[in-house]
Amino acid sequence: MTLWTFIGRQWTSLPPAPNGDYLKGKVVLMTGANSGIGLESLKHFAGASPERLILCVRSVEPTEKIVLELQSLHENLKVEVVYLDLCDLNTIRSLPEELGKRGVERIDVVINNAGINPGNAVKDPDFTKDGYERTFQSNVLSPLFTSLTLLPLLSNSPKPKILFLGSGLHTSAETDLIERGLLEGESIVAVFNDRTGQGFDNRQIYGESKLLLQMLTRSLIPSLPNINIITVSPGLARTNLGRDFNFSPGFVIFGAPFLLLNARSAEKGARNVSSAVALAEQSYDYWAECGPSYSESSWLSSGNGIKACKAFYKEMIEEVEKISPGLTKELVV
Repeated sequence: MTLWTFIGRQWTSLPPAPNGDYLKGKVVLMTGANSGIGLESLKHFAGASPERLILCVRSVEPTEKIVLELQSLHENLKVEVVYLDLCDLNTIRSLPEELGKRGVERIDVVINNAGINPGNAVKDPDFTKDGYERTFQSNVLSPLFTSLTLLPLLSNSPKPKILFLGSGLHTSAETDLIERGLLEGESIVAVFNDRTGQGFDNRQIYGESKLLLQMLTRSLIPSLPNINIITVSPGLARTNLGRDFNFSPGFVIFGAPFLLLNARSAEKGARNVSSAVALAEQSYDYWAECGPSYSESSWLSSGNGIKACKAFYKEMIEEVEKISPGLTKELVV
């Protein structure tokens, strides 16, 4: 994506958030719902008459306070707040059991909103207790694992839908590590989770993780033909996602003003999410500016890009099988 394309997308006039009872009779599960895009999406959904909202978050108490505020505005709103940490696969593995205890028998919409941006500092990779690089696990592995873990509940819905939160940054992400894994016969998963940190750049990992997610969801769509899968790009928005950024003098003088000038509000970013929930009647590998769009990554359409997508998807399915044997049996390969 060129600079001018990015600016043009950011300044595109977006339609208002969908209104009406488009969630009537539907059960919606969303990760990361207490700040930024997630919080603003939650506000949209609260007015759309859902049967039940399930909010999976790390910070339970602050989320419960938000829920009370929303219920004062929407008195019939039913909400479950469930602890979930994308950096702890055990919390994802036990999610169906926890939902069963709360009487949840069906989910109609899963929104994988939670994720992290580790900032722009030069530092070594940080690994979770599960053994994966933190950004890779939070932004790529855990959203996939969460979605596959919830397939039995999604199968009880007449029109199930899964959303993944992507980013336009995938179009400008470095592809060196991916191509290293592809061309040198290494696992792409292993390359991104190399304990030595060879090739790791903390400043690039967020964009790389969103490229990996885009690769993954493209391959997941044909594997789950009975579920509408949409990768949504909310655009650059003013949220706390950049809380780990290092505000160096250069960034404060040049970078921050540019980002603040061109960033849309979190509410406008959330319109991309709520519009996909309300309007998307089929799978889309990219949804931006509140409608079906296209990825401007020329690399994804290249020979290496296509090969990498297939190889990475196979690796990720194998990785999930290691974590939870039998979980991928419903996929059409």
